[in-house]
Amino acid sequence: MVWRIEADTDGRLLAVETRDQETGRPSFSAFDYESGISLIHENPYGDRNWALAGTADRKLVIKAFGQNSPDGAGIACIDADTGDLLWEQFNYVLVQVGRRQLTVRHRNFASGYKQHLDLDTGNLTQFNNSASKPTAAEIVLPQRYGNGIPECLTAYSVYGDLFRCPIGPKELWAFHEVTGETYQVRLVVSSGPAIVADQVVLTGLEKMTPELFFGVERQVFIISDNKREIVSYLV
Repeated sequence: MVWRIEADTDGRLLAVETRDQETGRPSFSAFDYESGISLIHENPYGDRNWALAGTADRKLVIKAFGQNSPDGAGIACIDADTGDLLWEQFNYVLVQVGRRQLTVRHRNFASGYKQHLDLDTGNLTQFNNSASKPTAAEIVLPQRYGNGIPECLTAYSVYGDLFRCPIGPKELWAFHEVTGETYQVRLVVSSGPAIVADQVVLTGLEKMTPELFFGVERQVFIISDNKREIVSYLV
């Protein structure tokens, strides 16, 4: 089951955390989101208390979380190209993922006293403004459109909420349609009043899905209704 997704737009990578539905144990994958080429596929690491925290410099950052809180001591780094475990740290809590540096706090401190780990080695390092700047993944999420059905979509049988997202100079629309006793999801690309393209991307849904898609730059990603497959379209 797809649990969490992080994007590294500098490295053209999408990092994915999946979880075993019975045990909750996580596995981690990475692929080139432009070509779709898989780099690592469902590499297991840790127990159910570990999760994907971010990705930067072609590395996956994994963090532990506590039994009763979202923060726990434990950070690991995995090479996105080979799947190799590069380093582990068990005395620090992750605060923030930067480009080549992590902001952390020692497990003995509840707040304040921030330190920095080098992303390549996991060793403590001096603060570096450039390396500590958070990665700014250009991820876009659709927003509910509350002004009725626009004229360019009147030929479609929109059911439920209509979602809109600007992608460059174009508009991307997403909505459900009813097909017999099931639903399907359709994406429509418009430029002004003109329809540029439309595509049914999910079919046979027993119920409507609240997460229709997300975008990275000009690419759109759809997660299947069983959360086991990710499909990409170029807008």
